[in-house]
Amino acid sequence: MNDNQVLKWRFDVSTFRLIGRDLITDRVTALFELVKNCYDANATEITIIFNNVGLEKNGKSSIIIKDDGIGMSFADIRDKWMVIGTSNKRSNPYSPKPFHRKCVGEKGIGRFAVDKLGDKVNIITKQEGENQWLDVEIDWEAYYKQSAEKHDIKLFTDIENHYEFHDSDNPNDHGTTLTITNVREIWLENDIKRFVEEAAKLVSPFANMSYPMQIKVVAPEYGIETMATKNLDDVSIATIDFTLDFDLSANKQDTAYFNEDTGMIKIKTIPIKSFGGIKMKVYFFDDTARRRYRKEFPNNQIDGVKIYRDGIITTPFAENESDDDKKRDVLGIDKRLWKDIFDRVSTREIIGIVEITKNDNPMIIDATNRQDFVDNEQYRDLKEFIITQLDAIEGYKKYLRKQKRKENSNTLESAGQEIQSFISSVENIAQQNPNLKDSLTPVVEQAKKTGKAVRTAIKEKKEAEEEFARKESIYMSIMSLQEYAIHITHAVRTTLNKIRDRVEYFNLFYPDPTEEDIFKRYAKEMYIEFLNANKVIDYMLSYSQSNIQPEDIELDETIKEIFTEYKTLFDANDITTEIIIPEKIMLRNTRQQFFRDILQNLLDNSIKAVKDSSQKIIRCTVVIEKEKLVIMLSDTGCGIPEEKRTWVFGIYNTTTQDQGGAGIGLYIVKTRVESLQGNVSIIDSEFGNIGTTVRIELPFKK
Repeated sequence: MNDNQVLKWRFDVSTFRLIGRDLITDRVTALFELVKNCYDANATEITIIFNNVGLEKNGKSSIIIKDDGIGMSFADIRDKWMVIGTSNKRSNPYSPKPFHRKCVGEKGIGRFAVDKLGDKVNIITKQEGENQWLDVEIDWEAYYKQSAEKHDIKLFTDIENHYEFHDSDNPNDHGTTLTITNVREIWLENDIKRFVEEAAKLVSPFANMSYPMQIKVVAPEYGIETMATKNLDDVSIATIDFTLDFDLSANKQDTAYFNEDTGMIKIKTIPIKSFGGIKMKVYFFDDTARRRYRKEFPNNQIDGVKIYRDGIITTPFAENESDDDKKRDVLGIDKRLWKDIFDRVSTREIIGIVEITKNDNPMIIDATNRQDFVDNEQYRDLKEFIITQLDAIEGYKKYLRKQKRKENSNTLESAGQEIQSFISSVENIAQQNPNLKDSLTPVVEQAKKTGKAVRTAIKEKKEAEEEFARKESIYMSIMSLQEYAIHITHAVRTTLNKIRDRVEYFNLFYPDPTEEDIFKRYAKEMYIEFLNANKVIDYMLSYSQSNIQPEDIELDETIKEIFTEYKTLFDANDITTEIIIPEKIMLRNTRQQFFRDILQNLLDNSIKAVKDSSQKIIRCTVVIEKEKLVIMLSDTGCGIPEEKRTWVFGIYNTTTQDQGGAGIGLYIVKTRVESLQGNVSIIDSEFGNIGTTVRIELPFKK
């Protein structure tokens, strides 16, 4: 083979569509790509003009993007702007001094966003000190027509674009104007207003820029001429807010959690995660705050979490859609609502700002199509971290609703007492003034009717709460069978197989007198298996009981019994178990089913957690500390990160989804423990640096 024979890559003329309109799928993102180029060019003032873009086009349609940036030279146009994927911003990541902005466009294809907006673009640009403006014409549609009309292969790199120079009146002028004509899509008044709202979010409201950038939007046919500005007045009416920071030198990242004891969101520190340190501000608006927000800021929206890199918004969050089906929910915030619509936080309840940088978070990378980020471990961890912060707000949200129910209940009871006091006072007046009796009697009767209605309301409310608690208790018990039902099914099948083998033996050999001893032994064994199966079935049926009655239980026996039921599963997974209970513990007037639910769900979690461990140990320890009964269940499994020790008790929150975990077990444990007037937490593992220890504290008197 001749070593001098080579082949080179060539690009068909259709390439421009692949990296233009076919890649960037929404027009707001396309506009943002061009505005970001203005930012990288040290622009301080950008004007975007929409001409004749409505339904009734009275003339040539165009979108003009004009900036006062440093402009481009002929060499810049030839060697940078017209080179696909140019690397100049990767090799020179900062704009010229004195602005020294961190460049946000680095893939070298953002300029092809022009193709999404219109067929043609005219570029007029000049740098300060130059005597001429450079004028370049690019006709995207002509590219396509030339390719379609000619049978020979037309290469993208063979297309010729015309340019010329115009004399400048002022050598000190500088900047760039892009005029996009033959606009592809109709822009209605509301479309442009939405763009203004989104453009106002282009720069982080917390960015401390020495040379700020302003965006002006003009649409003459709609009478629009406004600055796209964003201030912090709208977040001042939030119900609650918190701020997170990080310390890279100390390897510490702030994270939020809800403190049930204080009813407040608190901040603690954890090691910096794989995605690097981030700053985050979150504002939560309850129903009252949202109504006030809509009234005071009718042109703004509460629209979830935005991510900013080096002070500039990342494009997956650029487009605002009023239609929920068209919204891009890349963080999955609203996708979580189906699991718990009342307690989950939606994007319509929060304003969140996440601040990242190219230097501190290099693996959080925009996807080339600007519709999401590159899916990697760091980005998945970042999404999970953001959701964890929202869990703190959800805890607060539940707390508010619980407090409101309590206040409503107290108000009803107080009203009943006041009515009764009013009746007594009026009756005393009537007794002291007989001449007023006839006049006051109707008042007393009406007050008694009102009092009766209030008492009825209190009774019905109490009954409704009791019914809800009863149904919730049944629901929790049934849900706790998620893993246990598999074990039960296996146990019943094993029992039936044993019985089947013995029945077949009877069918083949009975009544052979020589086999009498075997018949007796098999009959006894079948009876025992029937008792075991009946016990399992009775236990399963207990979950359908409408009420779980209090009873006295021997806790040590209950725990041993549950561990025995799991023996088959323990043996199948080579798990060693330990039960440490120094004395017999009798619990009076309690609910055995609750303890079963607690232990079964903890065991199910531990079995999944130790699946890949070299040493598989599950230990249950019960001790009495003063007037507390302490139950600790520990395992040598994969463990739970410190920042998730509270989070895992939320419904549908799980760290074992790969093993089929649904995030229900620990929620049931927490609910059951609280029903027993206790508390549950995850503490440092008894086994040191491996595994998990769940500590349960219950009130106890000997």
